[in-house]
Amino acid sequence: MSTRDVSATKQRIIDAARAEFAEHGLAGARIDRIATTAKASKERLYAYYGDKESLFHAILDDDFGRFLDAVPFDPDDLPTYAVAIFDDLRNTPHVQRLMLWGQLQGQASRIRRQADDNPLWDARLDGIGRAQSSGAIAPQWDPADVLAVIFGIVSSWVITPGSDGNVDLDADVLSDRRQIVHESVRRILTG
Repeated sequence: MSTRDVSATKQRIIDAARAEFAEHGLAGARIDRIATTAKASKERLYAYYGDKESLFHAILDDDFGRFLDAVPFDPDDLPTYAVAIFDDLRNTPHVQRLMLWGQLQGQASRIRRQADDNPLWDARLDGIGRAQSSGAIAPQWDPADVLAVIFGIVSSWVITPGSDGNVDLDADVLSDRRQIVHESVRRILTG
């Protein structure tokens, strides 16, 4: 099998697994469905990724890293950062679903380690600390709690029972939600 074939097969497996895990979570995902969708054998999938949990981790790690790279961070303007997170997760809903599934299915400590080991996460925490020192953010917040509050606000329409999950929004509703995210973060964090 050529290197190109291996790369193409691995990418098909990752794409199929990403969709499967986003829809069903780690516990509900089925290797048979992933292999069928990827047009790959189960044996090939296991050869590349080991087991279902390792495949889930590979996708979660990749998507978390992409997320940190994609969303610009300015500790002096956290409301705009929050809106950027909202927009990114709305445009890549599978990432938010994967993180939620990970939390629900016992992967929280792994996700925490992934954040702690990523220099971009550390840069965010350090930037928040500097913004607190300059008075841009209320000083009583732990920087990690600042990020937790931002993610909570951003995820509101996905985790609230009966909500629409930010899907199929008209322009006015989307604009209102972006404004709610911006203003909520501004009011909460500036003290």
